[in-house]
Amino acid sequence: MQKSKNITIAIIILILIYGLLANLKLVFNINAIYLYIINPLFWIALAVFLKIAIGKSYQKSRIKKEVIQYILIAVIIYILTYMISGLFITFGNNPYFTTVKGFLINLWMFGTVIISKEYIRYRLINNVYENDKKEIAILVSLIYIIIEIGLNKYVNTKITLLFALKDICQNLIPLIAKNVLYSYISMKSDWKPASIYELFTKLYLWLSPILPNAPWIMVAIIETTIPTILFFYIRYANSKNSEIKSRQEIENVNPKNSIPLVVLVILVIWFTIGVFPIKPIAIASGSMEKELYVGDVVIVKKCNANDIVNGDIIQYQMKGYTVIHRVIEKKQKNGEYYFTTKGDNNPSKDKESVKEEQVLGKVIFKVKYLGYPAIWLNIIQSNEQVEVDTGK
Repeated sequence: MQKSKNITIAIIILILIYGLLANLKLVFNINAIYLYIINPLFWIALAVFLKIAIGKSYQKSRIKKEVIQYILIAVIIYILTYMISGLFITFGNNPYFTTVKGFLINLWMFGTVIISKEYIRYRLINNVYENDKKEIAILVSLIYIIIEIGLNKYVNTKITLLFALKDICQNLIPLIAKNVLYSYISMKSDWKPASIYELFTKLYLWLSPILPNAPWIMVAIIETTIPTILFFYIRYANSKNSEIKSRQEIENVNPKNSIPLVVLVILVIWFTIGVFPIKPIAIASGSMEKELYVGDVVIVKKCNANDIVNGDIIQYQMKGYTVIHRVIEKKQKNGEYYFTTKGDNNPSKDKESVKEEQVLGKVIFKVKYLGYPAIWLNIIQSNEQVEVDTGK
């Protein structure tokens, strides 16, 4: 088969039709037969067809080795980021299969699809002439995003602004970041690096017996930031190896220019999840008015019970939520401290004493109005917890 834009677009349309039928459950119900048989076989068959019909690809790349190196480094950073975050936000049992049988099932259901889709992406983008590659890359990316976003969740569901906002942040933006990266790699290298990144990051989920209980907003940041940084590094590698780029053009895409922003993003994530001795908490109730108001952000510093005195405002852990109230009495019994607390705006003291192991820290600083975004995120997250004071 010679390079043909029309044939490429026809295959893209076929993929779109299949994806819409599966997503909207117009033909396939999302059940065992679809997951175990129909979906893997469709992608494998299409990949084999393109392999036979198009034949061997003669695209040359000067950056294959560099791309693979960057990909492997990014995978390590991805896994370490999740593991380190788990040390501060606790781990939970892996909901995925972790047995050998479960791993093999996941590898068949999802691993074959990942590899086949990236091979198909690569062959479609490179089955057209150079001037059309960018157009096809954008088209393939859009189709893959439409398929992966999961349109079925919008069917027979009441769509609210908060629901749409969460879906955009949690799913759409990370999907855009990954598909831009994968399509660019297909244009400049081949299908293997994208397959390695997607597959290896999934292997961590399939094989690890425990996973961090990370809030979705943190997952979204990681899933967006790492592919974005990776894209800039690979683009820079391609520019360095280009014969027609000027030194100034190469320097303009140097990823070192974005290091301050990357460091800032990492520091913000670490600050938010409590890696440092202090962390921000949004006030979501009026129990501490007239000292703390809804929408304020307080900075809580980790401390020992010895450092707390009457009049301090502390954050302490209850079942499923945290509270920020003022200490009105401190007692010691059998070598352990107990605190009596009260919300400044509450008519009476809290019913239960706070044990010292419940204390997370004491308030050392406040900023007005900065906490509203966290409160809105708490509403969006429904059952997931954002660091806000519920103010019982």
